[in-house]
Amino acid sequence: MSINNEEMLVDLAKQVFAYQELNELKVAQMVKDFDGIGSAKTYRDLRNGRLEGYDVDSWLDNYRVVVAEIDERGAAADDEVVYSDLSAVVRLRKAATRVMKTNGINRVLVVLGESGAGKSEAIKELRRAYGSRVKIVEAMQIWDDKPVNMLGSILQSFGQVSLPVGAAARFAAVVALLKTRRMIAIDEAQHLGQACLNTIKALVNNTPGEFALLAIDTLWVRLESAAYQEARQLTTNRLAEMVKLAPTVDDVCVFINHRFPGVERKLRVQMGGVVLAAAKSNGNMSFVRDVCDAVSDMLLGDAGEVLTFETVIAAVEKVGLKRKS
Repeated sequence: MSINNEEMLVDLAKQVFAYQELNELKVAQMVKDFDGIGSAKTYRDLRNGRLEGYDVDSWLDNYRVVVAEIDERGAAADDEVVYSDLSAVVRLRKAATRVMKTNGINRVLVVLGESGAGKSEAIKELRRAYGSRVKIVEAMQIWDDKPVNMLGSILQSFGQVSLPVGAAARFAAVVALLKTRRMIAIDEAQHLGQACLNTIKALVNNTPGEFALLAIDTLWVRLESAAYQEARQLTTNRLAEMVKLAPTVDDVCVFINHRFPGVERKLRVQMGGVVLAAAKSNGNMSFVRDVCDAVSDMLLGDAGEVLTFETVIAAVEKVGLKRKS
């Protein structure tokens, strides 16, 4: 073990502390949000250079993961703002809170909606609210319905760098991690198959954890047809709740209200109706965001410009044409 590793660990711990101070977070919140930090005492010792009794190499791996998570949060915050009063966020948060309180085997939450309905944004907002209590994994076709791949992704969401070899060893590692109750949210769950669904059922049976499966509704129906028995075992006695998401006029009004405060409610609802009608065939909430961006660009040139119904119509037409080109 070299002195360089010791210096690097202290430096990383100080970087984490700088993030904490910048965001005015309590130590308890940091420990909750980032598994790799360790206890409050460990966190304090490492950033102050008190390394005696600590496995420096092991903690160095942990703090590398923590810094990577902080960088990822910063990038996500720069990319997109998720409003906590959107219906998808509110409904998922309420459903997840109910699932987290159950003590039976009904700990599977299924969230369905069209592409752009707000599923991914809602689960990210849930993670921001609950910190490391919620882990997010994105299912991919390249998993090829092999549990070893799904389990590896779950372990990586916990910051695991060196993964066990083989599905059985990875399953045991996930079970050990879920002894502390967590929610595993699997986005794009329509890419799961018979074997992965069976593995999720086994994890429900062997841990106290919850599982949120987020999928495009039409593709989930196809999955249920292809793996009927496996899907049915998750959506009957193990199902806590099924949430179906769809953008509403109120959601569009939420965007307008946040982006352009001061618009009278009646006018805001009129604008929302027009935008939503176009959004339904153009990407749902991603279309709404693009329209708001287009409106901002139109108003940017004149500080005295007031948002009007005509401006919104022009933005809808502009974004619609751009998406068709």
